[in-house]
Parts: sequence; C-alpha cells; structure tokens
Amino acid sequence: MHQPRYVHPLTGRTVLPWVRLHASSGYLDMARALERHPEARVTVNFVPSLVEQLEAVVAGARDDLEELATRSAADLDDAARLAVLLRSFSVRWDRVIAPRPRYAELLHKRGRDGRAEVLAGIAPHFTAAELDDLQCLFLLGWLGTAAREDEPAIDELDRKGQGYSADDKAVLLGAVRRAAAKVLPAWRRLAERGQIELATSPYFHPIIPLLVNTDSARRARPDDELPTRMGWPADARAQIASALAAHERVFGVRPAGMWPPEGSLSPEAVEAYAACGVSWLAGDEETLARSLYGDVAGWPPPRARLWRHGDVALVFRDRELSDRIGFRYADLPAKDAAEDLIASARARAGDRGLVGIFLDGENAWEAYPRRGADFLDALYAGLERAAQAGQARSRTISEAIAEHAPGQLLPRLHSGSWIDAAFRIWIGDPEKNRAWTQLGEARARLTAAEAEGHPGVPEATRLLHAAEGSDWFWWYGEPFSSAEDPVFDELFRAHLQAAWLALGEAPPPGLATPIGLGGIAVRAQPTALIHPRVDGRIARYWDWQGAARHEVGRGAVMAEGAHAVERVHVGFDHERLYLRLDPVRGDQRRVCATHLTLHVGVAGGGGGGGGGGGGEHEVAVRVDVGAADGGPGLRAVGGQVGAIDVVALAIPFAALGARPRDRLRLWLTHDFAGLVYARVPRDGVLLVVVPWPGWEAEHWTA
Repeated sequence: MHQPRYVHPLTGRTVLPWVRLHASSGYLDMARALERHPEARVTVNFVPSLVEQLEAVVAGARDDLEELATRSAADLDDAARLAVLLRSFSVRWDRVIAPRPRYAELLHKRGRDGRAEVLAGIAPHFTAAELDDLQCLFLLGWLGTAAREDEPAIDELDRKGQGYSADDKAVLLGAVRRAAAKVLPAWRRLAERGQIELATSPYFHPIIPLLVNTDSARRARPDDELPTRMGWPADARAQIASALAAHERVFGVRPAGMWPPEGSLSPEAVEAYAACGVSWLAGDEETLARSLYGDVAGWPPPRARLWRHGDVALVFRDRELSDRIGFRYADLPAKDAAEDLIASARARAGDRGLVGIFLDGENAWEAYPRRGADFLDALYAGLERAAQAGQARSRTISEAIAEHAPGQLLPRLHSGSWIDAAFRIWIGDPEKNRAWTQLGEARARLTAAEAEGHPGVPEATRLLHAAEGSDWFWWYGEPFSSAEDPVFDELFRAHLQAAWLALGEAPPPGLATPIGLGGIAVRAQPTALIHPRVDGRIARYWDWQGAARHEVGRGAVMAEGAHAVERVHVGFDHERLYLRLDPVRGDQRRVCATHLTLHVGVAGGGGGGGGGGGGEHEVAVRVDVGAADGGPGLRAVGGQVGAIDVVALAIPFAALGARPRDRLRLWLTHDFAGLVYARVPRDGVLLVVVPWPGWEAEHWTA
C-alpha cells in the first residue's frame, strides 16, 4: 500500500485526492475480504508516507478536489470548474463510466482529450447541475464494496443515476471519509488476531540502492548516461529507521521485514536494512536469476527457495503468477481465476516449496468488476479449502521463513528492481538525471549546514527525504507519463525549494523551471516599447499596447483553488521592466492586498549591445502591495508599484543588474500572511530579452 507525499511543502495544501479515494475502496475492501476468511494468511506492506496522510485525512485534512466538492457548483469560477473536469474522470472508463449513462454523457461533452489547455475552453459550458452530477458520479465510481456494505445510501444514490443535489454530494463525501477512517484500525485488528503480517518500507519510498550509490545503476545497465555519482548512506538508514519507528507507533508492533521500494535490492542496500534490524526483504525473481546466473538468457526459474544474504532473509516473487493478478484475471470469472492461480502455484512450488505472489495493493482492483471483491473472496476461500485438504497453505513471509529457515546462502546479489532487474525507471534518462542533480545540489548544501549547526537542518532533512521518494523520478522522462506529470514535477521541485528556504537560502534559479514538461520557458517578448503610468488603474488601456501577454492558465498545482491571477503583461522601455498582473474576476482585493516576490534570473546575452557572456545570477524583488507600514512600494530597487484594479510594477533594469541583450527569466510568487500559495506563471518562467539601442527600429511594424 503506497502513495507519495501529496502535501505541497510551500502551501500546506494536499493537491491530489488519491489517498482519500483509495482508502474508500481498495485499502478497506482488501481488509474486509480477509475478515471474511480468517484462515487466509497475507503479508501487507504499508509505506509510512501513505499512513501519515491517512492519519491526516482522518484528522480532517482536505485535498483540493474535496475542497471544491464542498462548495456550491453554481459558485465555482472557471478555474475551479476546470479543476473538477481535469480529475473527475480519473476512473476506469470501461468499469465505471460506461455502465452509468449520465457519466458517459458528461464524458462525451468533456471530450476524450483531457489536457488542461483543451478543457479550459470547455469548462465554462458545464452547468452547475452537470458539475453536481459529475462530482457525485466520480465519488460513486470510487467508493468500494466495503463502504457500500456499511452504508446502503451509497447504492441508493448510484441507482438514482443523475439529478444529484448538494445534499447527495455531502452524503457521498461523508461516506468516503467514514470509510477512510476504518482503514488503519481494520488492518491493525487483522494483525492482532495473527491473520496477517504487517510490514513497511523506507519512509518516503526511496530507491535505497540509488540513495546509497547512484552508480549502482551501472551494474545492470553499464552503458546508461548517469549523473555525477552521488550517495547518501546516512539518508538510506534514516529512511529505514524512521519507517520502523512510525510503523510501531501506528500498529503497535515493530515490523520484522520490509518490501524494498519497487523491489530494489543491492548488496549495500541489504547492509543498510540489516544495520537497522530488518530481518527479511522481498524482491523479484529476475534479480535472483541475475544473482545466480549473471546473464538471464535461458535461466531455469529459481523458484521454491528461501535465500539469505548476510544476516537478512530474502524471498522472491514469481513474476508471472503475480502479474496474472495485475493484468489477466480481471477479465476472467472470479472463481476460474482463483482456481487457476492456486493450481499454478501448487504446480510451481513442488514438494514443500515456496511461491511468492507479490503485487501493488491498490492498483489492480480498479480493472476488476466490483473492484476485485469477488476475486478476493474466491481466492481466499480457495486457499482455505486447499489448506483443509492438505494441498497448499497460505503463509505470511515471517511464517514461511520460520518453516524453511535458514535458507540457502546467496553469496552474490545483483543490484536491480522488480522492473527488468534494473533501475532505468528512476535514473539514466536526461530528465531523471536532471532531477537527481538538483537533489544532489540541495543535499550538498544540507551537508554544509549540518557542519555549521544551522537550526533549519531538521526541517530541510525531512523535506529532502521526501524529495528522495521514487515516484518523482518514475514520472520524469521515459517511459511513463500521465495527466499528473506537471503536478509531480511541481511537488518534487517545491520540496527542494522549501529545503533551501529552511536553510535560509534562496533556491537556485534552475528550480523555477519544470524538469518534466519539455518547455524550458515561455517567451514573453514585447512588440513595442511602452511607457505606462504605474498607478494600478486600467482605464488607460493603450498604456499596455505592445506588451506581451501571458495567460496564467489553470490546472496545475499552484493554479488550483488558490490562484487569484488571471494573466500577466510584460513590457519595457529602455530603462525599465514593466509588469501588470490582472486578477481573476472578483479577486482584486486578494491580489492587491497581499505580497509578491519577483524573481529574475539574469543571463548575459552577448552580441552588439554589450550584455556580455557569463552565467546567470538571480535577483529577488520583494513587492509590498497595500502594506500596512506606509503603503505600497518596491523594496530597495527604486521602482514603482500601483494596485487598484490591477497590480502594476516598474523596475529599473539597472536595479536588476541587467544590460541590453541580457536574457531575463521571470516568475513571481504570491504570498499571504507569510504563506506562498501561488506562482506566476504556474509552470516555468517568462523569457524576456532586454532591449538595446536600435531595438525599436528592428521591431517596427506598420
């Protein structure tokens, strides 16, 4: 059971709903199935980054999508409507949407292209009644069988089909929360009665072999381009130790073993686990094969064995059988699938052998009818019958180890994961490598801060541990992509930015640029010199003719729910840079009464205006808009600010250290009461080239 940390470190907002929604379905459904079959034995692994967020949900934390659902659909602005459309079709279309005519009708209206830039033009055309229906159908599509057993009102609302009210939505939102609150207690009860073994993973789900030594990726793929070698063994041990402590706090017992994130093993990683007292680890059979035979071509399947490396017991999954659950059995009758799995496991185990069947706890069931409830019931019932007949027994990992100890020594351990026995999913792609490099720069600063005794070290350490999680690197580059790529990119960079800030330093300018979106910057080049009056009024429209205009856009992390800026105008004359921020309708007060920081990366442009070469330097300009200490102003740069209808700024190029032909990379952060909650632009930077003598003649148009 695993989810990454969806809490934005700069805003404190939970930006994605997947912890809450999985809790109302798979996490609770799987426990309920085991409750009905007390002789079935299962090992269940909870990653602490998930458990921490489950506890927050139970304590009342809301994610952005839930927050929108609590508001009247009639009051949602275009940005909020877009956010609802972006996520409310994140279900299996064949299993959830197709059987519900109203849901299918709404999907047809939205269209199958789910990109934010496409949906921005469609969202305003959804009525309040359609949005109410959409939000309710989305929740009905997620609510699992256990929640429906407990609350008959869910099925009653499902039969209603459409015409949902705000009261209906409140019932469903409450059902999701009540189901989520039952998850951890249900699993703890199963463990206390001895039916299951609870295990854990390093706290934020990092790839431990890479955390110890990024060059360990070369052992499986020696020709991959990797970033400069990095390694933080202390972080690896800290993530393991903190996971063990957190698990004991929540479940009352210190776990014996761990599922290494993504089944990732290496000799150094096993040493780190052993140093923290972990007695068993689980991995993939191809890792075992490469450990035994080197080249896996034609290897005999090394199943039915318990192994050990040093003082740690190792068990390996049967990949083909495990993948049948994830990718084949959803399309078979539940009874047939369960019988096939048990018979195949018996055949592969041989005489008193072991077969490991390991898979993601939450992902498979979305493809199954009734979210896998019928298959799990058939499987657990079949295992109970097989045990009674003396044909096969289900065992937790610790039980299997106790019965088959000490296991065979594995003197050589290959370094790899459960995907191709390599680490290519998390390192080796140019985008993944850039992310590792940025993490390494922040980690090097943390090392220096530790030596200095900086008070921000504990907070920065936790933030960087979160940034070490595997999920961020999974979505960068090839081969995986999803609609949430910009969100994961934002969360990764925000954790690094927050770590720099915790250590009292401005984040490096490069962290302003998305790693995984392809576009490095949005060109915002004016077409003419302008000379606006900087008083915050928009009555003189022609003042800004010739400025570049950038629409902030909706749908990424920083744009949802809190963003109050609709567009930004960028202009200049030969002495000054001019910016104008247009609030979203009705949000003038929110924009004009808060604070902005303009971040400017200045890089030499070279060429005939004298910008020169050289690297980039960053200037941060604090803007007090409507400040209580004497009114609006630009701190220490000799600029101007006006805030009435819009926020207008004028900043001398000289104050930025910018010369003609220099390239400026601009972005603004928007904060209230010391909390950064929005960014302009929402992704990337605005790219401007400072004008030079003769610029106007070169850019003259009739």
